[in-house]
Amino acid sequence: MTVKYGVLLGLVLLLGFFSGVLFQSQTTSGLTDNPYAQIVEGSEHLLEKGETARIGGMDVTVHEAYETEEEGETFLVVDVSFFNATEEVKEISLFNTLVVNDEGYTYEYHDNYDDKRLIGGQLRPEGQRRGTLAFKVEPSSYYEFTYTDHMRKGQVAWAVKTAS
Repeated sequence: MTVKYGVLLGLVLLLGFFSGVLFQSQTTSGLTDNPYAQIVEGSEHLLEKGETARIGGMDVTVHEAYETEEEGETFLVVDVSFFNATEEVKEISLFNTLVVNDEGYTYEYHDNYDDKRLIGGQLRPEGQRRGTLAFKVEPSSYYEFTYTDHMRKGQVAWAVKTAS
C-alpha cells in the first residue's frame, strides 16, 4: 500500500513539474501578452527589391513590383528571377509564392494575367528564368512577397512597398 502512495506522489510531482515548465515557456515566449502576429515593415528578416537570396540552391531576386488595375480589379505584379546555382535540374513551383498585405491577408498568384509572365517548371543547371507574377489583391500601401522551398523547409521574403 505504501508503494502505491509513493508512486502516486511521484506522478503528481512529475505532472506539477511539467505543467510549470509549460507555463514558463508560454510566459517567456510572450504568448500570454499578445497572441497575434503583426506585419512589421522594418523587419530585419525582410529583403528589399533588388536583393538576392539563395534558397534550396536557387538564387531568387525580386527586381520590381507595381500595382495595376484592370477591369476594376487590383493586381500586384512582381518581377522576379530564378537562377539555378546547382549542378542538377531544379523545379520552379509558382505555388511556392505568395503575397501578404499590411493586414496579414495572403494572396496566391493569378495565372490569367497577361504580362511577361513567369512560367514555372524545370530549370537546367546554371539556367536563369525571369518574368512577372501577378497577384489579385486588395489595395494596400505595403506588401511582402514570399518564396518558400517546402522540400528543404526554407523561406525568404521581400518588402514590396507601392506608392498607390
